[in-house]
Amino acid sequence: MKKSWYATREGLTAPLVMYFVALILLGIGNNFSSSNETVSLLLYALRYCGGLIKMFFPLVVTINVIGKKHQDSVPIIAGVISYVLLHVVTMFVADQNLPSSFYNSFILSTSVSGRERAPLNMGLLASLIVVVLIILLYKHSRQRLNYGLFRFIDNDSWFLLLVFVATIIIGVGISLIVPYFYTVLEAVLNFIAENSSNPAALFIYGLLERVMEIAGVENILHESFWFGNLGGNWLSSSGAIYVGDINIWTAQLSENMIQAGVGKYITPYYVINMSIVPAIMIGIYCQYSNKMDRRRVLALLLLAIATSLCSSSLVPLEYLLIIISPTLLVMNTIVSSTLYGVFMMISLWLGYSFNDALIYATPGTIIEFIDLIKYMSSGLITNFVTITVIYGLLSFASVWVYYLVLAQEFLDSKKKVQTRREMIKALGGIHNINVIDCTPFSLKVAVFDDEKVDETEILDLGASRIIETYFYREIEFGPGSVSLYHQIKKELKEYQGCLKYIEAEI
Repeated sequence: MKKSWYATREGLTAPLVMYFVALILLGIGNNFSSSNETVSLLLYALRYCGGLIKMFFPLVVTINVIGKKHQDSVPIIAGVISYVLLHVVTMFVADQNLPSSFYNSFILSTSVSGRERAPLNMGLLASLIVVVLIILLYKHSRQRLNYGLFRFIDNDSWFLLLVFVATIIIGVGISLIVPYFYTVLEAVLNFIAENSSNPAALFIYGLLERVMEIAGVENILHESFWFGNLGGNWLSSSGAIYVGDINIWTAQLSENMIQAGVGKYITPYYVINMSIVPAIMIGIYCQYSNKMDRRRVLALLLLAIATSLCSSSLVPLEYLLIIISPTLLVMNTIVSSTLYGVFMMISLWLGYSFNDALIYATPGTIIEFIDLIKYMSSGLITNFVTITVIYGLLSFASVWVYYLVLAQEFLDSKKKVQTRREMIKALGGIHNINVIDCTPFSLKVAVFDDEKVDETEILDLGASRIIETYFYREIEFGPGSVSLYHQIKKELKEYQGCLKYIEAEI
């Protein structure tokens, strides 16, 4: 299971890069404006492309993961068909009386008998369902016997038929389950809205938001609180009624009369984008022990930090952590969720002026913060900076604690020592290790004698794969690689010190 889990990183790399590019495009499109019609149209096109890439991210994940898993075009074709069919089924079977955020009309919509119908907003759930379905059914279709009622159908046709039938059944099942899910979710959201001045309720909101972002269905939450009744309402001096946290903030900001509590669902994004995400990225970057490796990823680190400051890098980072260190994701999800309660306790709120589709929203940027500074007192600025620094340091420290302490056999010190000894033995002994380095997910080892290395034993210890390069063997051992590196490095230094002492004595 562990090997398969870390092996999926390769299948998600390209989609994550695409998602990251989408955020860069959104950052450019949202933060720049021009009176020139051509430039303005170009900026809108960039923003539109960014939103389109975000919307089709689950489909890209489906295609890429299936493509990496099978060296065959048939599963990829089946995956695309299944993904589209799943949405079509929910469009015609699912109840269309749920809130609009439960549907994804951006992908597909139609009108039947004068009534608009759209597929359910399933986010990455659709991708997960299709990937698992394709893998299981493809394996099943390859194991058919040479006799049976439908033996005249070849394996590929049989596979496509199974996918078609299974997708329809699953689509109908999801359509029937969603109303019950909505009932439960509605109760939770109403509880949060009714207790929105309670830090504990806002902490629950933060946790729910992070989970729904990872699942790709955060619009259900955001539309309810950012633009819906659950985010509150406000009657302006002109008699206009504004609904939703963002709408109220935008209206009150234009009248220069921000009321207490407005912006509470947005404020944490400023610290997340400006402090927590960069701190985690820098912490992960520091786990590269080799200077050349650090130089190779430095440009990417700087670009990711700049994107986080001017747009957002949170969701790509969350997906990356799912692959390389799920525990670290849980730790920082809890940490970032506490921000909602902390800001409520100190009465500090910063909203977001926005009136477009949610797919284009990038709240909490440094550019927006700079515009809001003039509305903040010196005390509020001091409090904000203090919280930003504290959470940045806390996030940075959590990365080090995770990789050095928690990532490898935290609760079993004996097994930790045993793993180190067996790894050294599999590498041919401590005397056979020439150079050892690490990355956040792999060991990089150069040995004196390749014939002494037991790769089978290394794989049995938990490595997902071994990649041989000109100088190194790169052993993908997951996040435990960092802790294992420091243990072996320490023993290697002691061994080399003993050799120098012996040579000096001789």
